[in-house]
Amino acid sequence: MTVKNYGLIGVGSVIELGKGGAKLKNSAGILEARNNADTTYAVLRAADPVGEQDLVTKRFFERNAHLTVVGQIDGNTPPSVVNGAIFICTTAGGIYAEGALYRGEGGSWVAIPLFDGMRISIADSLSGGAIEFLGNHVYLYDEDTTSWNDVGPAPAETKNIKSQRALLQFSTSSPLNIGSALPANAVVRRIIVNVTVAFDGTAPTLEVGDAGDTDRHMLADEVDLKTVGKYEISQYHLYGSSTQVIGTFNADSSAAGQADILVEYSIA
Repeated sequence: MTVKNYGLIGVGSVIELGKGGAKLKNSAGILEARNNADTTYAVLRAADPVGEQDLVTKRFFERNAHLTVVGQIDGNTPPSVVNGAIFICTTAGGIYAEGALYRGEGGSWVAIPLFDGMRISIADSLSGGAIEFLGNHVYLYDEDTTSWNDVGPAPAETKNIKSQRALLQFSTSSPLNIGSALPANAVVRRIIVNVTVAFDGTAPTLEVGDAGDTDRHMLADEVDLKTVGKYEISQYHLYGSSTQVIGTFNADSSAAGQADILVEYSIA
């Protein structure tokens, strides 16, 4: 029997979609898609975005993002799948088309749809195939000729501003790794903490640094976790070796609160 109640304005914090089905869960103000046992995230699928605030699908991202190609496929003797990596077919054979892009997913090479003007970077030179690519060069796809056109070298790595991000919540354990470890010769340029939900503890604190100096980049008194807002510190610190930037956090009995931590850096 189907029951509809259009006047209902409140439901529980966990909604099961069908008997034994996936669940929608409110986790401290964040909407999560979970499996029925609530042990892992569930896949959430939707159409490609059309508005400024629409969510982006994996397909849309791949069709519009600047992808980095890290290897080549010979269709006659394809390489072992590298999950998460993007390869380009330089020699057609079997199911593989020359010039097509493939992403390693679940132990298989899955084709990425091409479109006119699609842009890729080649990490290292790809030679020995029917078509060849220069390393550290940018290529644009020409749908009319079904070919990739070399548009020149990629920008120098030292000119690119990169970032690492971490989500801080009232229940987060300390210390918190902010993204992955920065590479050797990384120059930390800016720290941004965006408090989106005020922490309600007595005196919650956050400082940003590393294991050698926990407030190297941001002192505890330079961010107010109890007040919603953006806190920003300009910085210049060179790491000679790979180093993990961390946030040292004291919730001080907070039962609510959320902030984004962003570390911007470049390579010296």
